[in-house]
Amino acid sequence: WIQLGAFYPFSRDHANFASPRQELYQWKSVAESARVALGLRYKLLPYLYTLNYEAHTTGAPIARPVFFSFPSFVESYGLSTQFLLGSSVLVSPVLEANVTKVKALFPPGTWYSLFDLSKKIVSKGQYFTLDAPLNVVNAHVYQNTILPMQRGGLISNQTRTTPFTLVIAFPSGAKAGEATGKVFIDDDEDPVMQLRGGKSTFVDFHANVGEGKVKVWSKVDQGQFAVRLGLMIEKVVVLGLAGKSQGLEIEVEGEPLDSPTVSKLSFEESQIEHMKVPEAEVEDGLSVGTMMVQLGGLDLPLGKRFSVSWEVNIGGI
Repeated sequence: WIQLGAFYPFSRDHANFASPRQELYQWKSVAESARVALGLRYKLLPYLYTLNYEAHTTGAPIARPVFFSFPSFVESYGLSTQFLLGSSVLVSPVLEANVTKVKALFPPGTWYSLFDLSKKIVSKGQYFTLDAPLNVVNAHVYQNTILPMQRGGLISNQTRTTPFTLVIAFPSGAKAGEATGKVFIDDDEDPVMQLRGGKSTFVDFHANVGEGKVKVWSKVDQGQFAVRLGLMIEKVVVLGLAGKSQGLEIEVEGEPLDSPTVSKLSFEESQIEHMKVPEAEVEDGLSVGTMMVQLGGLDLPLGKRFSVSWEVNIGGI
């Protein structure tokens, strides 16, 4: 239940004073499982906090049924064993004792595992049987999404000052596509969540791939607050590309990065594993080789607009 609760909008372990001891450290297996699940929750805090801001300003639910974001996917109408966080993160928990697999329904499209970004599912709107050992909760991010994450920490206040990673999910084997995301930052204390000069920052993230080029950029509203806190983007991870990458251009506020900063960058590529489904037919082309690109050492100020672009050799895998 701790694994499931780690993905609730409000997550805490509590009991009556007279209840049996149930602290997570009482059992080694529970401690290990909770450490992984809660660790991922803390990395997702910027996404969750932004969902809180949306709920506060628009009334949109933080946790929602699958059909809320996929209204035309009628197979999800009666689904009660999975849920979405926002529109892009699908949680498929184990709800029965002594079970190490879970049968999960995935709306059409590409889904990447948040526990291992090198693994993907390409669905036509079907069930997949997922491994679910004690130390794994199946949570997946949907295509066309930019997911803001942080390093994590022992307490939320510590986590909120760590550098950001942007996880950009394109459809599998994308030669053309777009992705978007956003993040809202304030002091985490003001009960009135609103965008105000000097007290909060809102950033829209955009990415596209097409004509042999990938571009990632931001639009910043009231960036002074994030700049004052020293919040930085240290890494960009791009999922689903259909070719090898080459060349790199980075700008902050329209100005190229200086040479010493560029020399600190790291650029890595790796293959993404496709989950095959023996019990269902998969269309030709869905298991095409796709790449994960990780660009590290960036130190891009969150409160300043930036752009990052590079070329992709389509079909060069």
